[in-house]
Amino acid sequence: MKSGKWQATVRNRAGGRFSESFPLKAQARAWGIELETQFARGGMRDPRAGEIAFREWHDRWWNARIVEPHTLRGDGSSIKNHVMPYWADWEMWAITRMDVQSWIRSLVEKGAGPAAIKRAYNLTSSIMRAAVDDDVITVSPCRSIDLPPIAVKPPQWFTPDQAQSILDGLALAWRTMCLLGFYTGLRWGELSGLHRHRIDTRRSRLFVVEVNTKSGIKEYPKSSKSRREVPLPPHVLEALERQVHRLDRDAVVFTTITKGRSGRLLADSNWRRQTWE
Repeated sequence: MKSGKWQATVRNRAGGRFSESFPLKAQARAWGIELETQFARGGMRDPRAGEIAFREWHDRWWNARIVEPHTLRGDGSSIKNHVMPYWADWEMWAITRMDVQSWIRSLVEKGAGPAAIKRAYNLTSSIMRAAVDDDVITVSPCRSIDLPPIAVKPPQWFTPDQAQSILDGLALAWRTMCLLGFYTGLRWGELSGLHRHRIDTRRSRLFVVEVNTKSGIKEYPKSSKSRREVPLPPHVLEALERQVHRLDRDAVVFTTITKGRSGRLLADSNWRRQTWE
């Protein structure tokens, strides 16, 4: 070269061209031989892969995800508000662990809550792990990162009198649903997704299998621990029997009661706003 340096050029199997310059001829030759060896073994990633912008890699990662629609909505909001404004134009190779820690600090200073920060960080960490798996970068910068602590609130329980006052203020159709919730601890999606054939009146038990979600009834639980058998106190079982005695075996126990729209799956947001709150 005119500069006095020696340049080595190697092509991979796909025809990609990689060049590097060195002050000594021996260094250039050694580099070229090493690169050719790694290409031949199939163990060499594209040295330029990490030059991809974070935004572009995120789009590829996002389009390959398999998650529930409501999870996508929440993740999309987190990425839009907390991740992209900071990282969009960064090249993947340039992001270091300290850069990630500085980003967390900036979120704290902007007033983002600990839970929101944790979600944004977990998403970014997933993006980086995928980049490592795809040989875009060699190591994830999301490691040993300090996150703001999330305060754990102690559980609050209704007293029997509080529970009864709530039941007395509800329409009859919802008293049974809430009574069941009070004495079993079922989640709202489990209550509104309960099918008649999951109630074992002889053994005073019900089986949690189906869950009502924003995407409809799912025949699988949120986790393996969610699929379970739950005992029913006698007064709860009695109320349930009155609720289901006219229902078909495979019917959902609790559905809409509005005239002209009865028998439909309950919607979480509507039910909470119109009935519970």
